[in-house]
Amino acid sequence: MSIYTYKNLYRTYLDCRKNKRKTINALKFELNLEENLMALLKELRQGIYRPGRSICFVVKEPTPREIFAADFRDRIVHHLFVGELIGSAEKLFIFDSFACRKGKGTHRAVKRLYKFMRRAVQNSRRKIWFMKLDLKSFFMSINHEILYSIVLALIEKEEKSIAWKREMAALAKILIFHKPAENYLRKGNLKLAKLIPANKSLLCQPPRQGLPIGNYTSQFFANLYLNGLDHFIKRQLKCGYYLRYVDDLVFLADRADTLKNYREKIKNFIKTHLRLAINNSKTIIQPIERGIDFLGYFLKTDRAYVRRQVLKRYKNKLFRITIGKLKTSRQHFLPMFKSYEGHFKFALSLTK
Repeated sequence: MSIYTYKNLYRTYLDCRKNKRKTINALKFELNLEENLMALLKELRQGIYRPGRSICFVVKEPTPREIFAADFRDRIVHHLFVGELIGSAEKLFIFDSFACRKGKGTHRAVKRLYKFMRRAVQNSRRKIWFMKLDLKSFFMSINHEILYSIVLALIEKEEKSIAWKREMAALAKILIFHKPAENYLRKGNLKLAKLIPANKSLLCQPPRQGLPIGNYTSQFFANLYLNGLDHFIKRQLKCGYYLRYVDDLVFLADRADTLKNYREKIKNFIKTHLRLAINNSKTIIQPIERGIDFLGYFLKTDRAYVRRQVLKRYKNKLFRITIGKLKTSRQHFLPMFKSYEGHFKFALSLTK
């Protein structure tokens, strides 16, 4: 059965618009919804669909990042593609792989790490070490050929028709090898582009390397790309206390030498199989009593703190709103306030 049906496209449109309905592109698409969906469906069926122009901008917080936002009609295609594979992919992912998965957000990852820490130290009776391992320029280093082979293998495992596999393989090729850096519109403060180093910019990557930060497919592809590494760590290295949030990897062990051994074997694995490298300057091996800085929190074995930088950003925003330098309506202020409030309350809830 073909994936290109009006019913499928309309369903993914509804899913896609949940958080984007008030954007200009989404509103434009909705004005002539049936006509636009039919035009997109025709392109997909005839094999002439190609992604459109992206919007490129830079966000400053928590660190400067270059974002390539796909056009709304392309987001519909992204959701369609991922929706066909997500069920099978979830069966392959390890339990402790977080981010861009249902029920696997930042709070769930922090809670899991805190549980690991408490369990590992056994009420402070054991000396435990931790390692935070960072992958160097992860999204910009993803190799398209390797990624495509991983996605093809997942498609081939599906008990679906030959036609379905053919359509999915063709669409995967279009999405993976698309070059948004060749067709984009720059928006926002143009001076912020200077904050992005070459190794973090999609505009500076060689052919067939790098995925745009900000696309739904990129998040899904990132988990697929590192799934082999997750299984290597769990099955080959047999690390009991390990979790990953995108490209942030955390390990616990009773000896620093064990963690150093993990690091060297992981370094060889990702170089050989994924063409990735470890960011040595951001890789940390320390006793667990020093605490672990993770996803906006600072975790100790008996309590959790909100990271100082998060609190500082919150105070700065409140101050700028108070003196009138940051213009925001009540409609935008309340969600921001609730977001920070939820972040702060979660730290308290961990130790209750």
